[in-house]
Amino acid sequence: MLDTQSLFQDLTERVQHTYPLVQSIFPNTPAKAVQYELLQQGLLETGALPLQLNVWDIVKRQLYDLMKMWDGPNTQVAILPMRHGFMKNGVAYKHGICLFISNHVSVKELHALITHEYHHICRQHYQSELPTLLDSVMMEGLAEHAVESLLGEHAISSWTRRYNLEQVKHYWHTHFIDALALRGLHNHQSYLFGDASGQLPAHIGYCVGYRIVEAFLEKNGPLTTHQLLQIPSEQIALGAEFPLTK
Repeated sequence: MLDTQSLFQDLTERVQHTYPLVQSIFPNTPAKAVQYELLQQGLLETGALPLQLNVWDIVKRQLYDLMKMWDGPNTQVAILPMRHGFMKNGVAYKHGICLFISNHVSVKELHALITHEYHHICRQHYQSELPTLLDSVMMEGLAEHAVESLLGEHAISSWTRRYNLEQVKHYWHTHFIDALALRGLHNHQSYLFGDASGQLPAHIGYCVGYRIVEAFLEKNGPLTTHQLLQIPSEQIALGAEFPLTK
């Protein structure tokens, strides 16, 4: 855990104070690029953010339990203040995790957030190449199933069931199947979050991943989260009867 408590005090240029504290998560990345990324993800720019909870202790304990449960790698975690009007956000990078939180975040939400993001770290551990779109979709679905398995249905995100299986299969055949080999996270954003044209609805890729993992487990389960972590994306999709080619 990185010591970021000072960033929740009253600061006028928080992004400049943040970079030295999180630099270990972004090795060899220019300061300006890191600062831009943090602001894009929701870093509070000015003012104080007093917290109701000892979020560092809560996240540290949950992370320790997850590392033991999944036999996962040690990783850096930075907890950062989130801009007003938003509750939480989490991003898993190659060398660590950034959690952006408001002062209204609950213990349950903190547990779900670190569980989801640390699952990404563990999944990346089994992937040696630049992720394909299929990998990204599977990563989101697997992470949310890990949250559900560990913390219960009440802890999962609303997008997991925004679209039913029939709707998901429709978009799989019309939009996803021809792009599954597309590499580079920057090329996956419209498939995961939806696009401005409306051809892909909001968070469709996240729901696709969740529904695929759900279908895979119905046909091949039960499996533990640790077992699922090690199964290739292609095997999960095919095992759920989602074809990889037309």
